Amino acid sequence: MPSRSARRSFAALALSALASAVITTLAPAAAFAVTPTAPVPLPGDIEVMPPYQPQTFCSPTVKPGTQALADKLTATYAGTAIVSLVRPCGTDTSEHYDGRAIDWGVDHRNTTQQAQGKAFLHWLFATDAAGHDHAMVRRLGVMYVIWNKQIWGAWSQQWEPYSCSGVTACHVDHMHISLDWSGAMKKTSFWSGTVSAPMPPPLQNIKTLHVPVTQTVSVRDDAPTPVYRLIAGDRYRVTVSGVYHYDDKTRHRADASCSTSDGTTWTTSPSSETTPGQFDLLVNGSHRWHATGTVTNGCSAEHTYRHVTSVDKNTPLRLVVNDPDRWLGSGSLTVTVVRVA
Repeated sequence: MPSRSARRSFAALALSALASAVITTLAPAAAFAVTPTAPVPLPGDIEVMPPYQPQTFCSPTVKPGTQALADKLTATYAGTAIVSLVRPCGTDTSEHYDGRAIDWGVDHRNTTQQAQGKAFLHWLFATDAAGHDHAMVRRLGVMYVIWNKQIWGAWSQQWEPYSCSGVTACHVDHMHISLDWSGAMKKTSFWSGTVSAPMPPPLQNIKTLHVPVTQTVSVRDDAPTPVYRLIAGDRYRVTVSGVYHYDDKTRHRADASCSTSDGTTWTTSPSSETTPGQFDLLVNGSHRWHATGTVTNGCSAEHTYRHVTSVDKNTPLRLVVNDPDRWLGSGSLTVTVVRVA
């Protein structure tokens, strides 16, 4: 039979275990009570679900809304830190490259941090008192979240498996948050108290002489969002390269100015042409391309073309493949623009 002192020790251990169990059980619920607070009164109306606006140009500076949300996360959830905001631009697509992404250091393997991450997501996705679903997603402009091998996107509004390998690439040791441009520029109602339509990506002025910028144009993009702005009075040289399929037949290919139906004979005017410049790449509506390299029948054997343009007022650079059946096609063209005068 255990001694009185031993029985007291067992009782103390049991009480300690019970307290630990209670704390463990209540921790997630208590964590849900810790949520970010808006700096302004929130209006009765609310934003639409954020659009998907992928990174299209290099601008690795932290945008004001990105920094504000990062600061709000670390101020609200004690002991957490920001792992990354911007990175030097690479060849892949990442909102870290244009200052619209946050890597927040909440490790899903850590009990406390897991509870903090879940508390934030519970608050982010919750329906508000007015019945607005995903209220804080909309008020912050959150496009998508990746955490613990799962991705939630505003486009689907549900969690889905995230293809990855490794703790960091699978976002187990941190949570990734990407913002649309309204959220990144701190223009949403969470920060301003005013609801407005999602803002388009800011246009990048092409103003430095002899410094090229590059944009990829997909045949399937019916109305590509402009990325660059041409400045009034300046002259620009536009070059384009590449080949794409204008439908689902292997031999049916085109470049910026010419096309082939047999895979061998290229022509500037296909027999099936129903609109002027069909299959051409349009630059602000123009398809006046000059073939470069080896030229046969007006077509470049290297599929490279050049165009020089100027504008009399500041104008977005609009690039689109003139293909009425674009959804049957695949591939893209690479456009380089440089100010020459």
